[in-house]
Amino acid sequence: MTEGTGTVRWRDRLPRGQTLPPETWARRHRSINLIAWAHVPALIIFAIATGHAFFNALLDVTPIAVFAALGGRRELSRRYRAAAVTLSLLTSSAMLVYFWDGKIEAHFHFFVMVALLATYEEWFPYVLAFLYVLLHHGTMGVLQSVSVYDHSDAQAHPWKWAAVHAIFLGSLGIVNIVSWRMNEDAREESRDSDQRFRSAFEDAPIGMAIVGLDGKIQRVNGRLCSDTGISQDELLGRRLDSLTPKEDRDEHSAGWPAEAGVEIERRFMRADGSIGWGLWQHSLVHDRDGEPAYWVCHVLDISARKGVERQLDYQAHHDPLTGLPNRTLFLQRLRELIAKSGQDDVAVLFVDLDNFKLINDSLGHGAGDRLLEVVAERLRRVLRPGDLIARFGGDEFAVMIGGAGGEKAARRVADRLAGALRAPVELDGGQRFVTASFGVRSISANTADPEELLRDADAAMYRAKELGKARCEVFDMSMRERAVERLDLEGSLRHALDRGELKMLYQPQVELSTGRITGAEALIRWYHPERGLIVPPAFIPIAEQTGLIVPIGAWVLEESCRQAAKWANMADRELSVSVNVSPRQLAAGDFPAIVENALDATGLDPRLLCLEITESAVLADPEAATFALERLKSLGVRLAIDDFGIGYSSLAQLKALLPVDTIKIDKSFVDGLNNNSEDTAIVDAVLRLAAGLNLSAVAEGVETSEQVEALIALGCQLSQGFHFARPQPPEELERLLTIDTFGELAA
Repeated sequence: MTEGTGTVRWRDRLPRGQTLPPETWARRHRSINLIAWAHVPALIIFAIATGHAFFNALLDVTPIAVFAALGGRRELSRRYRAAAVTLSLLTSSAMLVYFWDGKIEAHFHFFVMVALLATYEEWFPYVLAFLYVLLHHGTMGVLQSVSVYDHSDAQAHPWKWAAVHAIFLGSLGIVNIVSWRMNEDAREESRDSDQRFRSAFEDAPIGMAIVGLDGKIQRVNGRLCSDTGISQDELLGRRLDSLTPKEDRDEHSAGWPAEAGVEIERRFMRADGSIGWGLWQHSLVHDRDGEPAYWVCHVLDISARKGVERQLDYQAHHDPLTGLPNRTLFLQRLRELIAKSGQDDVAVLFVDLDNFKLINDSLGHGAGDRLLEVVAERLRRVLRPGDLIARFGGDEFAVMIGGAGGEKAARRVADRLAGALRAPVELDGGQRFVTASFGVRSISANTADPEELLRDADAAMYRAKELGKARCEVFDMSMRERAVERLDLEGSLRHALDRGELKMLYQPQVELSTGRITGAEALIRWYHPERGLIVPPAFIPIAEQTGLIVPIGAWVLEESCRQAAKWANMADRELSVSVNVSPRQLAAGDFPAIVENALDATGLDPRLLCLEITESAVLADPEAATFALERLKSLGVRLAIDDFGIGYSSLAQLKALLPVDTIKIDKSFVDGLNNNSEDTAIVDAVLRLAAGLNLSAVAEGVETSEQVEALIALGCQLSQGFHFARPQPPEELERLLTIDTFGELAA
């Protein structure tokens, strides 16, 4: 195995032969064959010059021409054509030696021809050359030595000198073989390098092109053809910038690519007319002299990434439900419009749907979402092409109006939007009617900031809500002042409970027949250190919206229970305390537990606690509210419907409100007892209804003795109001308890 392995290694060191590319071999063969042909006339001339006859010389060189002619026959294989040229050249060397009478200088022609034949880099013609020289020198040296050698020793010993010549040729052969093998190795490395480049180019996962300095494509790979959908034949010869859409071309496109090593995102056209995005990078290749030769251009198809970016950008700037622009995009477009229009007419409309929460609470959020989609489409359809509508979330929309023509024109747009909402919306098998409140803010020299415009339009919209909803209000500075005041109140309210600024007052509830105090309604007041007394209508809505009503309500509940427990220990009668419960408190799932904890902490008999709940708080979510009321009722507390008759009350709804104990008749009906027969009839009906359902009734807001007499005549037993006493601190109410036995409160 060692011997065999050594043989293999020895052979591996030799040239392989036949490694020249066909076009290179053909080019070399043509040149060598021309040299063979050139010997024909040259030898004839040399023969005549050395004293040989022309016809003899012509006959002697005929084999050279024959072999040269065979070497030019394309139908013959490479081996035979090379062999023919080899015989032609070496015959030329032999004839030169013959014509020159065997002079030693002529023998050098053999060396030159053998070296020339080595350029074939093939074993067959090369070995043939060595055999030819050896046989020629030996055979001719024996047959006609004077024609080969010009000295006596060589003529006497031809094979000896043939061997000497063979040694010289062998040395030359070794040099040629080493050079030949080095050429093969270099060519193989070059071929491998070319193959690697070709593979890297052709099989690259990105598009590649070789582009001339004139901008024309010279070569492309398959990926570029695949990305563009354009065949290689169609791409070759085209200018690279012709792949760019016309609208993206500029004065710099003609010289593109123009800068090496810089990544640039640029669009390209596909064969089907669609547009793709590519990340382009160009490398400038220089020649051996350092001069620019061509460009290698790389393009990574980032169309998918760009599509994702567009989708993400769309999602970041549009409302997912309605597809309308969101607040971010609205502010961006508004800023652009203001910059473009200067101080010209630009207006912002802030739109908020009225009572939308009732839809969500009653029909569910799915129905609410479907309603918002319908509303968004209706509003969008009636706007002008240049206007923009956006959804900010919930039930809030904003409209940007360019060239508004002042506040009157903005009002007309608001009227058009309101008109688009008048038609009923088919929702879950029923018709739902939608209204909206609008706030208008026009641009002015003092207010050109988009955020400020939105803030002011929002303030105007809230003013429309306060004035009854389903209307449009135009911003004025007083609205901003109210908004600032509201913000200040909210900030102060967050600390009012901890600072002890909230106080409880109590308004007596009186038995009309005797004038005796039977209970009291707990009413909260806020004594601000700077503003003084702040009445509930000024801060309770803020507490409702911010959620502060929950901790404040819990404090009111426990404080009222504590005070009622104190009265129960000192008075000679049972005095109940009535506490108002907000819708947000009732909606909280832990409210019954809060009530139970307050009763446990104060030791108050649950029968002496009456919780007053408005109809709207119950009807917002009747099922959940009824469950909460039943839990409260199981604690033993009493329940009252506050402001009965001003909400959505009906006999069916009143049944849903059970188990309540008391109905409180609203002050608006009590005010008309002596001058409005309809109010008197309503109060009479409510009292009869209460009696029929075995419920007690309390008339609120009694201010005159005439109202007292009318209530007594209608059979009302309990009432409260300024006629008897205003809301009092606990100690003042305790003083009243000492005098009510004399009937002074009823007087």
